[in-house]
Amino acid sequence: MRFQFLLFSVFSFCLLAIPADAGQLASWKFDAGRNRLDFKTDAGVQPKAVMLFNPTRLVIDLPGIEFGKPTITQKLTGNFRSLRVGQFDGSTTRLVLELQPGYTLNPKRVQFTGENPIDWYVTIPVPERGATGIPTLSPSNSPR
Repeated sequence: MRFQFLLFSVFSFCLLAIPADAGQLASWKFDAGRNRLDFKTDAGVQPKAVMLFNPTRLVIDLPGIEFGKPTITQKLTGNFRSLRVGQFDGSTTRLVLELQPGYTLNPKRVQFTGENPIDWYVTIPVPERGATGIPTLSPSNSPR
């Protein structure tokens, strides 16, 4: 009986020690001319998004996706200040699209489209001067 318990304990410990396979962010691109953010992962993902203020930014989390690099900041032009890509926590990659000071956008008009579980694009409305009273949003389109 003790041997079976010991064997079970060792087996359980080994299972816990095996690292979980997380997906990776394979690529991303922001097209300022079309106000569109494209990203691709090597595993299926359901993005989560929220608008944050002071400064105004669209935050997109990719649960179960690892970035595996230091945070990268891309300077943008026009109404967008920057795009940051980095590891938010141990299992979530975060993309942050920051707007220029004084600009905002209507989060109800942000559209997520999943070409499939690994290919996504986010269509972003043209930023406007002023404030919006709608603080959050969620991807409304699931992968086809």
